[in-house]
Amino acid sequence: MTSSTTDRALAAFRRLLADAPSGRQAKVDALVALSQRTVFVATWTPDGEDYRTLVNSNGQNALPIFTDQQELMVAAERFGWLDERGQIPHREVGARSALRHALSRGVGFVVVDIMAEYSLEAEQAEIQPLVASRNRSDSSGPFAGVGRISSSMMQAVRVTPSGGVPRPMTPEDGVTPPRAVVTPPSGLGPTPGLPAAPQTLDGHRPPRQPDATFGGGAGGAVQLTPLTTQPDDVLLDALSEVLREYPEVEWAAFCNATRGPSAAMPSIALMVDASFRQRVQEISRALVRSGSDAGAHLDVILLADAELTREARAVGLVFYPWRRR
Repeated sequence: MTSSTTDRALAAFRRLLADAPSGRQAKVDALVALSQRTVFVATWTPDGEDYRTLVNSNGQNALPIFTDQQELMVAAERFGWLDERGQIPHREVGARSALRHALSRGVGFVVVDIMAEYSLEAEQAEIQPLVASRNRSDSSGPFAGVGRISSSMMQAVRVTPSGGVPRPMTPEDGVTPPRAVVTPPSGLGPTPGLPAAPQTLDGHRPPRQPDATFGGGAGGAVQLTPLTTQPDDVLLDALSEVLREYPEVEWAAFCNATRGPSAAMPSIALMVDASFRQRVQEISRALVRSGSDAGAHLDVILLADAELTREARAVGLVFYPWRRR
């Protein structure tokens, strides 16, 4: 297969992923197409079976898989997987093999191209029909049993994002590394393009910096900068607990932010569904209170244009709904 043909096939598959939230049949089509492809997985050791996983704000594990090496590298930068040479051990495997790996280890979700705007999540129940041998025992060939698989999956698929829904999990049998400090990467990949101008939210003025211009809409242009120290898990868990009450929040990143001439301040950058932004002030106040209770003075930034969104992904630590384990 030529490179141009491969590129067209990958582009077509990604269109299926992008269309998956539109309905059950669309998601079934995307997952069936996935099962017929190879994918890339990040590993702890070269060519190992120890696939890297992520954990969301509810403590649920996810196996990230990638449609090409570029998407793998984007995620590796974001989640601090790169070694001192800027490389990440990985394997190219059949998608069914990756799905079986997830099921055998009790991983709650599989996430395809987690950093892309077309990213797709699938739960255990949704991927089970793709790997069940009984669905393929009565025929042969690359598309064997697809009709029966599709029928089974129509009863199981969800068309809404499932990462924030609590559900029991079996602990994964895998390698858990010691916690490490990660330097925020730069230059991440595709992010949603939003037409609105940058917008800021109310935040309480920190008592230790009475002259700061954060909060109340004052302070001028917002600039996001890399973190100098990593927030602890206690703070991130507290903030995630707040965000779980607001399903309109798509993701959040911890970063430093400046408004106008003021010094940089620890901040939460929020991506909120553009159709449901009526509660952004309430969300902001709840986050500021939660941070204050944990001993942190925070500002909150609404990501309302593509440039600011790219900046948040590039310099911030994305902690909700998924963060590295």
